[in-house]
Amino acid sequence: MSTIIEREIERLRRPFAKIHDILFLQGKGEWATVSLYTPMEEKSAAVIVAAGSSRRMQGHDKLWIPLAGRITLARTVDVFQASPVIDSIVLVTNDERLADTHALCEQEQWDKVVAIVAGGTHRQDSVRNGLDALVEINVTCRWVMIHDGARPFVTSTILEDGLRAAQQHQASIAAVPVKDTIKQVQDGKITATPDRSQLWTVQTPQVFAFSLIHQAHHLPSAQGKATDDATLLERMGHTVSVFQGSHTNIKITTPEDLIFAEALLNRVSVNPSI
Repeated sequence: MSTIIEREIERLRRPFAKIHDILFLQGKGEWATVSLYTPMEEKSAAVIVAAGSSRRMQGHDKLWIPLAGRITLARTVDVFQASPVIDSIVLVTNDERLADTHALCEQEQWDKVVAIVAGGTHRQDSVRNGLDALVEINVTCRWVMIHDGARPFVTSTILEDGLRAAQQHQASIAAVPVKDTIKQVQDGKITATPDRSQLWTVQTPQVFAFSLIHQAHHLPSAQGKATDDATLLERMGHTVSVFQGSHTNIKITTPEDLIFAEALLNRVSVNPSI
């Protein structure tokens, strides 16, 4: 096999590669067909939303509660800082935590954090502020991941899968199939039992073409309440795909979630392959 062919085969093993062309190479009198893969240079920005009120945490700020000795927000940012597909991070926090967040970033020396901005009244206001910050500081990005700061168990694999899915569909969100039977209830009475095979629990990151989601957050339709960013694109009539998240990619919202989170960390410390 010629050196050229060997080199192209080696490229197939690189992550985030795509077919660029089909070449016919001649080596030692024989024709060979080789798929030429080129490394995918595109990366993504990330907006990590950490501006929640923690109303269900009995007065405790869920993002600043230590999990096995390290605060929740730090565990979340660590994953994005270490990921090879992320090149810039915007942190969105509430006004009361701006100084704390600046101090944390300085302490941790997260060099991918390019801005720390205050959130808004609602989650979608906070996300819009984060997206606007990317525009204001002139960060060039084609893709953006929007992630809940209270999901510290996101993994590098999930980030990579999300970017791949967005590159294919322009908009894709992490989700997992529901495990339980779901009932629709009104006034304490069951009104319907949806087909479980068509139901997914939505998570973050939610990954989008930057221009698409930035536009969606500034349209009049964005004024209505939306609990996730994909809803804004659905209102525009844009198709949003899902990619496989993880049942361990939990959002810490209640004191019970903290118990589960500590248990997950204990399992990982015993068996890092989990």
